Amino acid sequence: MPARTAIDASTTVAAPRDEVWRALTDWSRAPRWMPGVQQLRASGATLAPGTTLTFTVRGKERTAVVEEVAAPEHLVLVSRSGPVTATYRYHLSAEADGRTRLSLVAEVRVGGPLVLLAPVIRRSIAREDGVQPDRLRALVEGADAAT
Repeated sequence: MPARTAIDASTTVAAPRDEVWRALTDWSRAPRWMPGVQQLRASGATLAPGTTLTFTVRGKERTAVVEEVAAPEHLVLVSRSGPVTATYRYHLSAEADGRTRLSLVAEVRVGGPLVLLAPVIRRSIAREDGVQPDRLRALVEGADAAT
């Protein structure tokens, strides 16, 4: 089954793009803006394609792999759980006034026996993770409503 968009969300952050990028890729701060994530760590010191991110969600360990990275503009993470593959694309655009436009597009592909549940799975992911841009904005701007 083809991947379908589950999330298409964006916000404007009152901070320069480099600052937003640092918050996006500071894995120790991920639990403050990624719903359900209790901790997140990277497999190496350098963020590059192939880097594995290991995170704990509701007591279960999961992984995502960095597919693309172009600092401080673009980050693509791919997470697989059984027949479900979710691709998260973060894009940061510098605005003329010094602010940053942060966008998240997440596409979800569901195969195997869960294919009939694909719409439910996409809605669940949208409900859970669609708040990421706003929560990251709050963290960067110091309003950190996620804690």
